[in-house]
This record gives sequence, structure tokens and C-alpha cells, in this order.
Amino acid sequence: MSINGSNPRIVRSKGSAVIGSDFAKRGQIVGEDQVLKKSRVNRVSFLLVLAVLWSGLVVYRLVVLQISNPSKWQGAAHKQHFQPFTVAEPRAPIVDREGRLLSVSVSSGSLYFRPKNVSSEEYPRIAREIGKITGQREDELLDKLGSDKPFIWLSRQVPRPKAEAVKKLALPGVDYMAESRRYYPFGDAASSLIGKVGVDGSGLSGLEKVYDLILKGDEANSRFARDGIGNIIEATPAVNVDRLDERDPGSLELTIDAYLQQIVDEELEAGRVKASAAKAMAVLVDADTGDILSMGQAPNTDFNVGAGSADALRNIIAETVYEPGSTIKPIIAAAGLDAGIVGRNEPIDCENGHFYFGKHHINDVHPVGIANLRDIIVRSSNIGIAKVGIRLGAENLYSYITKFGFGQNTGLGLPGETRGILRNVNSWAKVDVATHSFGQGLAVTPLQMVRAISALANGGMLPDLRVVKVEEDDIVGTRVVSSKVANLVRDYLYAVVEDEHGTGTNAIIKGLKVGGKTGTAQKARKDGRGYEENKYVASFVGFVDGKPAGVDKLLSLIVIIDEPNTDTIYGGTLAAPVFQKIMTRAIKYLGMSRELRQGIDPGYKVAARSKENADKFAEMRARYDSDRS
Repeated sequence: MSINGSNPRIVRSKGSAVIGSDFAKRGQIVGEDQVLKKSRVNRVSFLLVLAVLWSGLVVYRLVVLQISNPSKWQGAAHKQHFQPFTVAEPRAPIVDREGRLLSVSVSSGSLYFRPKNVSSEEYPRIAREIGKITGQREDELLDKLGSDKPFIWLSRQVPRPKAEAVKKLALPGVDYMAESRRYYPFGDAASSLIGKVGVDGSGLSGLEKVYDLILKGDEANSRFARDGIGNIIEATPAVNVDRLDERDPGSLELTIDAYLQQIVDEELEAGRVKASAAKAMAVLVDADTGDILSMGQAPNTDFNVGAGSADALRNIIAETVYEPGSTIKPIIAAAGLDAGIVGRNEPIDCENGHFYFGKHHINDVHPVGIANLRDIIVRSSNIGIAKVGIRLGAENLYSYITKFGFGQNTGLGLPGETRGILRNVNSWAKVDVATHSFGQGLAVTPLQMVRAISALANGGMLPDLRVVKVEEDDIVGTRVVSSKVANLVRDYLYAVVEDEHGTGTNAIIKGLKVGGKTGTAQKARKDGRGYEENKYVASFVGFVDGKPAGVDKLLSLIVIIDEPNTDTIYGGTLAAPVFQKIMTRAIKYLGMSRELRQGIDPGYKVAARSKENADKFAEMRARYDSDRS
């Protein structure tokens, strides 16, 4: 019993230990489950919070992008997908003094090529067909077609009929965009003055540039469409060129006469070729009003034919400075008479061609002994006029030179116009008083010189030059010498042409009074030190009274032959004959009937501001398109 009684105790004792161990394990498992459940809850809560925050951020960005500031982001998207560009918009026309069109906008087409899905085997055919119509070289077109760009300009601003003809060929990848281009009905006439317009419709040079804001219409904007990786996939046509008919045909009216301009250009180029000269220039002016009737330079460029070089865009008449040489002598003579330091018949010793002023030797090409002021001008004595300048003194001489407009801008406002070179009198050396009197040591422009001679021709009034027409009430001038002095020097200039000893006899026009002065000067070195060897400027500046021929105008003209390459270098033999031919033809033209002078081709008359004339203007433009095609 005792054994049996003890066994159950032992068994109970063991069972109790097992049960306690099981409860402990169960408690441990329960605790771990609770920890796992809590961890899961925390993770889910974190993810839920993160999702809420992310959703909130997305909603916030959507609000910012689509509601708060959509235009900003839309603009950014457009910049990525579309590339805007400006095409040429019709500009107001430029007309001459009689209303003839000098520069006008006409419609054109710019050919382009999109190579996508076009086999390179087609390129020779495309180049050949386009070249037949536009006149472009096939090899140049093939170079363009072979570009790796997705959009290629083949030819900008070709006449609209030609662009239409290319389109009718249905060449793969080829089309055109309508644009406006500038057309010059009188070709190269006054091209450097009028200026050129770029393919974007903005003025690049000349009056087209000066008056760009007046002539320019609203910009015509088109755009290229790009795909997701930036390739150009579409070019949107600029349709506002078709508004050309709707434009008010108001114009910029010049003082230039188109037919006089053609006369000047023809004779100037002929004179340049005959003299084998580098350049030639001429300016024809109404001496009473200051209206510039023509402004020509040779060689010249026709912007209808080609773009022209950078030099072709320059107006060398406005930019050129040169030593005037003997052409300034009448100005000094007028100054001496006006200041009362020399008498009209006073004998002056011209030293038989040799004169020492200090350490400097002054000589005459044709020696003169005793001479009065008239003979000094007729025979072009350096010594005689130098003695007049010496009597005036530096201060007076400088004062009169500036009164006649030298060393100052003419006020025309042409691009590149220079003031010439006239040093302040305080920096003059003693010899400058003498050398300036016969046109050395200072530099002038053709515009300044023809303006100064106009003052002597018209009775002493320095006119304000103008190239854009103004009301007659706005025409003013400045008196520089008395009318008595001006008329006296004018007689001296008539004698330069008429007297057997005069240097300007090649300018004689039968039946008309012609006055003027020849000039021959060495070209100063570009570094300002001395003179270029064997390089000269030959010039003639003068005037013609047209009244005997029934022309109520007093015309002044300067002709300059720059760097002649002939046996002679003198203004009297090179420039004076060109002056004579221009003036002869000009007087004949101006002496025609009013009807003829208003235009041999009335179709070139610009329309006034009316519906009827606006229609005429549109018809003219259409005719120009047809002519150019």
C-alpha cells in the first residue's frame, strides 16, 4: 500500500509539472501572436498613412497644374511640342516723288522638304524638277535634300506662281509655305539707298531699316509641331500673307525720281568702267529745296536677283570720306569775300607756282603769276587760295568751313553716315590754315560737298538735305554768306566751265549755264599716316540752271570717280564728262510734259488711300507676280 500510495503522488507530481509547462507554452504563443498582430497593424497603418499622403500630394499637384496656374505649364508644354518662327509679313511700299513704286511687298512661296518616308532614290528627281522651275542648281538642292534634319528649307520666297508649279508636281515630301517678299520694280535703281529686307520681313539696310517700324506690318507667326522626341512633324502655313489685299496702301514717299535715278546709275556705271575705277558715286540735288533727286553708286546690286554681299548693303555715299581737294576752293573764296579780307578784283601773287609757308612748300600744277580771285578759282591755284585762307586765320577759316556744313552730320539719318574729318581748330598746326584752304588735311562726304555747292548756286542758303518728302512749309535753310557773295562766286564757277583756262570745260552743256569745280586728291592711308601710292579721287561738283530749257529747277550734282586706273587721274577729264552726260539727260527728262514726267508706265503709280486705288494696288501686285514668274 505504501508503495501503491506513493506512486499516485509521484504521478500527480509529474502531471502537475506537465500541465504547468503547457500553460507556460500557451502563454508564450499568445504573447507572440499579440506582438505579430500589433506589428501588422503598425505596418498597415504606416502604409495607409503613406498612401493618404501620396494621394494628397498627387491631388495637390493636380490642383497646381490644372487649376492654380495652368497657363504656365501649358506654355511649357507648347514650348516642348511647338517651335514658333516668324515669316515675312507685307510691308508698306516705298515710292518715288511721283508715286512710282520703288519697293513693294508681293506674295511668294517658300519651298520645304520633309524627308520622312521619302526614299533617297527620289532625291535626284526632286532636285531636277525643282531646279527646272526655280533655277537652282541640282547639286545645291541635293546637298539640302541629303540633310539629316526632319525639316529642310529648299528655297525661301520664290515667286508664288513658281511655288504653285512645284506643288503641282506632287513631289514626295515637298510643299511650300506662303510668305511675303520684297520686290523692286526698278531693279538696282537706288538699291543702296532704299535698302534690303530680310526673309523675316525686317529691314536690313538703307531706308528699309531706318523706317522699319513705319513700313513693317504685324508679324506673321507660324510654328513647327514636334513629336515626343523633338522631331518636326508638321509646318503650319502662315495664312496672313493673303491679307495683302486688305492692307492700307499708305507709303513712304521719297524725294527720289525713279527715272532720274536710272539716268544717274547708267551714266555713273559707264564712267566707272571707262575709268577702270574701283567705285563711283553721284548725288543729284534740287539746290533750292535740298531734295535729293537721285543717289547712285557703282557698282550696284539688284536685290531682286540675289541676296547681295555685306558690301552691297552699304551706302558708300553716306559712309565715304575723302579729301575734297580743289572742290573746296570756292567755299574758301566765298568766306574771304564775305569776311571782307579780300576784294573781288584784288591782285594776289601766286608766286609762279612755288610758295614756301614756313618750312612747307606749296606748288601749283599750272603755275600762275598775279591773279584775282576769279582767276584763282578758274585756274585752280593752290597758292592763291592758300593766301586767302592765311588772311582769314585759323578761327575764321574753321568757322566758315563749319557754317557750310563740313564736319557735321547732314541730318539725313542714313545708316553709317559719317561726319567727315575736321579737327578742332585748337589742334591745328600753322600749316593747316594753308592746306585746308585747298582741300588737304580734312575729309568730307559727297553729301556735304554737294550741299555746300548748292548754297553757292542758290544765293547763299545752305539747304537741309532730305530724302523723304515733307510739306513745302517745312523746307528751310541756313544763310551762310550774303546773296551778293554767293552770286559772285557762282559766276566764278560758271567761268570754270566756260573759260578757256578753266578746268571744267568737259562739263559744258550747249544752251545752258553750267557752273562747277574740279577736284583731284590723293587718297589718305587707312592708318592716317600719309597718302596711298597711285590712288586718287577724281571729282566734279557743280550745278545747272534749267530755266532756259523750261525746267523750273536749279540742279546740283557731284560725281566722284574713286581710284581710277587710267592714264589720267583728274576730275576734269574723268568726272566732268559724267556730270555733263547726267545733267544733259536729266534736263531733257525734266523738260518733258507733265504727263510724261509723272510716269511712262502709269501702272507704277502707287495708289492713294481709297478703295478704288487699293484695288489698283492689288492689281499691280498681281502683275508683278505674273512678270516675275
